[in-house]
Amino acid sequence: MDGKTPVVIDYTPYLKFTQSYDYLSDEEDRRSVESSTSEESSPEHPYQLLVADEDSWYNKWRKMEQKFRIVYAQKGYLEELVRLRESQLKDLEAENKRLQMRLEEVKVQNQLEKRELEGVILELQEQL
Repeated sequence: MDGKTPVVIDYTPYLKFTQSYDYLSDEEDRRSVESSTSEESSPEHPYQLLVADEDSWYNKWRKMEQKFRIVYAQKGYLEELVRLRESQLKDLEAENKRLQMRLEEVKVQNQLEKRELEGVILELQEQL
């Protein structure tokens, strides 16, 4: 206020922005946002804070994008794994059905052979 420059009151250091942290999953992200919005960390030039915030938001966006890509890749892997397991299950069910039919055939054949052998044993006993 030396009279050489026009008087301008800059209220930006006093503006407070409250942030909802529901979407931030990491405690580290929450702490970094809290520390950047606290009154203790008000810089001498508020415009530097905006540039720093853009960088931090960009970094957070990159982290979230990376997490999204990882989760999306995991989702694709799990979907492919489910398809593989379903096809294996389908094959195993068909194999199980085939083996059950074979077991029934063997049981029936075993019963027939048992009756034949009983008949042969009775004939041999009669001959003795």
